[in-house]
Amino acid sequence: FNQRWGLKLWRAAFLSPPRTEPIEGNDAIWNRGRELVEGATHCAACHTGRNFVGARKSDTEHFKGSSSLPGGGKAPAIDHETLQMRGWTVNSLAYALRTGVKPDGDAFGGSMGEVVMYGTGFLTEQDRRAMATYLMDDHSGG
Repeated sequence: FNQRWGLKLWRAAFLSPPRTEPIEGNDAIWNRGRELVEGATHCAACHTGRNFVGARKSDTEHFKGSSSLPGGGKAPAIDHETLQMRGWTVNSLAYALRTGVKPDGDAFGGSMGEVVMYGTGFLTEQDRRAMATYLMDDHSGG
């Protein structure tokens, strides 16, 4: 993995553009959330499992979490079913993306704490709400 020429082969095999295009039939807030979550904030980079060569398993494990982050870290599942099961709402998720505080009063730790501190905490309230709207929706068809 320390040979740069190998990246060209890896990119040709596994790199694809992010799924950010608007989906007809969804409102502007949902589509803005899709653009941010799937593109600019690249949530899947941590919250989607990877195969043996480091490519995301987007077809089967999109937002299902990952237990093999660099340094031994883990990222929880953020698919809509898991979020709903754990008591998240659009409001609580948008709030957590601003403050790092979860619905149970605990705070995001590790890398997600940094994401909030240096990233999502600076987004507009509308953008955080759009991200939460998209994540809390069953967008499996999109």
